[in-house]
Amino acid sequence: RKHRPFALRTRAHGFTLLEILVATAVMGTAVAALFSLLSGALGNASRLQAPSRALLLGQSRMNELLSAGVETGVGTLMAMPLDQKLQGRWDEQYRWEAQATRWNTPPDTAPGQPVLVRIALDVFWKTQPGKLEKKLSLETFQLRPEPPRPIQ
Repeated sequence: RKHRPFALRTRAHGFTLLEILVATAVMGTAVAALFSLLSGALGNASRLQAPSRALLLGQSRMNELLSAGVETGVGTLMAMPLDQKLQGRWDEQYRWEAQATRWNTPPDTAPGQPVLVRIALDVFWKTQPGKLEKKLSLETFQLRPEPPRPIQ
């Protein structure tokens, strides 16, 4: 009986080789899963970088079109013309197209009467050379007076 308490006392001082192997396997699995999650998150972040930039560029251009209008070339600004496609580039990767059209306006609307104008802006970008362009579309509505009709 004297040997039994001694055996219990020495057992409480350390771990067996089997316990260490199991703990190492569990920790290795947890670390591998953590690295897998981190690499997936980094991949998602890099994949979303181009669309995020396209959205920010598009919002900025839309704000410019709504607030300042379009430069006429002689240093003045005018409201975005109706039924004309405007386009431009930010850089080699990103470009834009915009168009303003009347929305549900009766054909007999007199000049100066308020009309609802739909402004659509498309942002295009390429993620890699040779790949198809991707597109992000933004649209908004603006109330403005019907422009004078050209004299024919």
